[in-house]
This record gives sequence, structure tokens and C-alpha cells, in this order.
Amino acid sequence: MILFTNLTSPFARLARIAVIEKGMADRVEVRVIDPWGGDPGFVGSNAHERVPSLITDDGTGLSESAMVLHWLDHVAPEPPLFPQNDLALMLRQAGAALGAIDVMAAIIITRKSAPDFDTNTIGQKRFRTINAAFDRLEKAPPRDLADSPDMAAIATATALDYAAFRFPDKDWLGARPALAAWRKRQAGRTSLDATMPREA
Repeated sequence: MILFTNLTSPFARLARIAVIEKGMADRVEVRVIDPWGGDPGFVGSNAHERVPSLITDDGTGLSESAMVLHWLDHVAPEPPLFPQNDLALMLRQAGAALGAIDVMAAIIITRKSAPDFDTNTIGQKRFRTINAAFDRLEKAPPRDLADSPDMAAIATATALDYAAFRFPDKDWLGARPALAAWRKRQAGRTSLDATMPREA
């Protein structure tokens, strides 16, 4: 399998973390690309030209992180990204983190055409949405990756690290001690350390 990714996308990072947590590094070739660069293999693998994009062993191209993660769970069921134990709570946590990721990515994209976006009405609402998501996770953090590398844990770590990467001027964890303690416990996790967002 081939996974097209880049070094800054939180959506691609979800898949990169899952590959490592599932012990699939020897089965998935990770290709770091420029999504705007016109790589023929990447362009041919999905209709949207967005990362992540996965080419399965039979040559099927999959796009969108949710679809890629579903396939990874199918071909390597252990450890499960969607364990049945406390599934509803896990989905609630994952939804909060994924929603925050969506909003943060939208802010970064919109800033390119609207430099004052952060301070206008829509921009302020976006930041309230991120804070609301983190407040929800503060009340009920996910299980540690060491206990259950599930979708909630992967998405929460990705959301927190992306917030610190893209909005370093904001103190996301200062008033959220439970979430700060949760992220600290994940320190040293190979899947997170190897995929930290960074500029190429």
C-alpha cells in the first residue's frame, strides 16, 4: 500500500499515526509529497487532490481521512480504531477533536485570502468552536494511547499538537489541566513523535 501525505496536514497525520499504532509500517509505503505539486501517482489516486490518499494493494485509490482509516481498520483490525467498549463516549470524544481539526484547518486556509479573518465575526466564532471542543475533552479526556490507541486518542493528540503548531500564541492547555496531563502522558509515544507537524 502507498500512503500519500505531507508534514503539516492534521488529516494526513491521523492516517500516519494509525499506520504506526497498527504495526503496519512494513506494509505501507509513506510518501511525503507537495499536494500542489502534481505528483502523477497522487493525482491519479483521488479526485480531490488532498492528503491523505491511500492506494491499496489491488490499486484502488482511497481519499479522505475517514475512508483511509476505515480501510486500515479493515485490513489490520488490531488494535481497533473503533473499539466496542464505551463506543458512544469514544465517538463523542473523537467528534470533538475532529471538529476542532476541521475548524483549525479552515482558519489557516481562509487566512490566505482574508488576513483579518481571526478578528472578524466568523473568525471569532471559529475560535469559540475550538475552545468548546477542548472544553468538552477537558471534562472527559480519551483513554491513553498505551491503553487504547483508538480514534479519540489519535484525534485528540492530533488536534492539540496542530493547535500548538498553527496557533502558538494561544495557551490552549493552561486552563485545561486534565487535558494537559493527558497530553503529557502521551509523551514519548513513537507514533506521535515520528509524525509531529512541521514545515518541510
